[in-house]
Amino acid sequence: MSPYSRLFVISSLLYLLVGALMGTVMASFPTWKTIIHFPHAHTMAIGWISMMIFGLAYHVIPRFASSPLVPDHYQRLHLWLANIGMMGMITVPLLQNIFYDSSLPWNLLFFVFGLLQFLGILIFVKNMLLALKFGPTKFLKSMPCCSSCVDEPSNTQFKR
Repeated sequence: MSPYSRLFVISSLLYLLVGALMGTVMASFPTWKTIIHFPHAHTMAIGWISMMIFGLAYHVIPRFASSPLVPDHYQRLHLWLANIGMMGMITVPLLQNIFYDSSLPWNLLFFVFGLLQFLGILIFVKNMLLALKFGPTKFLKSMPCCSSCVDEPSNTQFKR
């Protein structure tokens, strides 16, 4: 597994722990539910699930597509954008609810962190398209589809 795939999975597990802690706090202290509900949803949906999908996709998709791994600098950029965006999407609503001050541009801050997250998603889509660009044609041409294809005369590579 590449270092960046591993970091996505590790960050996903950390978001799972943070989200579970937020859920426990919401269950234990119902008055905190209005403060933590929004960051909890983002932590679990975007933090835990998306980061796990990103990490596993960077590991699995290039292998299934029989293509080279996505260059590290793209994965690194995606990792940083996604995690910085996620941290902001967790902390800004918490700070907005705890230290409410109408003079601070909370919505603008949340938009900026959401934009970072969106840019990370765009980079992920680009990375997956790069991995799928080569397609499985090379791989499928060299592998028989079933045991009966092994003995076909057209596939001399796999003759016994």
